[in-house]
Amino acid sequence: MSWREVFPQPVGILPFPFDFLILPHSNLWQEHIPTVLLLKLEGLPSEWKFILSLKEKDWEQALQNILSISEEDVKNYNLSLITGSKQTVKDKTLAYLLDIVFSDRFDIRDTGRDDLNALVLYRKAQLLEGEGKIEDAIAMIENALRLVRDLSPLFYANLLLKKAKLFMEHKGVNYAVLALLEELEEKLSEADFLRAEVQFNLGNAYSSLGNLSKAISYYWKALDFFTMDKDPYMYALINNNMGLAYLSSDVSDLEDQVRLAYGVQSLRNALKVFTKERYPKEWASTTMNYANALQYLPTANPAKNLLKAVELYREVLDYRKEVGDELGYARTLANMGNALAHLGRLFEARRHLIEAFEIFKKYGMEEEMNGIREVLEEIHMLMEARHDGGA
Repeated sequence: MSWREVFPQPVGILPFPFDFLILPHSNLWQEHIPTVLLLKLEGLPSEWKFILSLKEKDWEQALQNILSISEEDVKNYNLSLITGSKQTVKDKTLAYLLDIVFSDRFDIRDTGRDDLNALVLYRKAQLLEGEGKIEDAIAMIENALRLVRDLSPLFYANLLLKKAKLFMEHKGVNYAVLALLEELEEKLSEADFLRAEVQFNLGNAYSSLGNLSKAISYYWKALDFFTMDKDPYMYALINNNMGLAYLSSDVSDLEDQVRLAYGVQSLRNALKVFTKERYPKEWASTTMNYANALQYLPTANPAKNLLKAVELYREVLDYRKEVGDELGYARTLANMGNALAHLGRLFEARRHLIEAFEIFKKYGMEEEMNGIREVLEEIHMLMEARHDGGA
């Protein structure tokens, strides 16, 4: 009896690297595999309980369950995934899959199984995207879709989601992508983590199309699953994007001011996770968004918010300079110059804006240059109005 008899395997469902998990043989496999493929994991055979522990992120219990697997190669294979330390396996197919997990470069081979062939194509697509080969990545996804269309409903849905994300991120959002995501959300009622990811992407899609109220509603739905305790990174990312959606509305009445307050609080929530020490890149981006929000948040003491914004911009400037992000540095300079102008520190504001202008000029970024020209003209008029030109 071997793992090979279990077909299809529930690959391509859980997040990487657990999308590579292989179930050992069980005498009850034919009875239980249809529900496992839908991530309905109650009443599993004892040999398979590790997949439930992994879904629930109970790593210690998952490790104990894997150690009890009788098929030595399957045990060592799954141990490699959970520990991140590659074990020796004799089975050539499992050894090949481990090579894929632990390397960014591999040849595509026929495993003799549609489920595993689709998994290999899926992983290759992810790596091709990282190399900027988007058309090749989409082609891989489409080939994988054909292999599992009638085999594994959640793997098929995951591939569709990946295809939609590739289009959104590299080709732009259109209503066909929206329709696909909304269809996926309806179909994924049992796979809560995958449905939540679809909801997050729907939020991003509607935000990019300017439908902010719908974007915010999907972000809130995604947060029902991606809590601070369950997945801090996604919790922070969703809060950052939702904060931007809230803050993109014009402030014209009390309701809009409440939306701005929600936006600022969302960014604060994100910064509880995105610390400079742990996630410096995300920290810098979210801190920048937060500082921008403080400039325009209605308050009885605007100077206090502006001073706080300038303090945050200085922290981000130090980081941008440290990592050599020249354009990020210029954008931060421009925003800080704007805040300093609102504080009446006109000479300091002008100096920062001119420095930002020269960087944008170096890269031929006319839109950014025009924006700075407008602010510099306003500063010039204010300085002339003071007669003495003092700051």
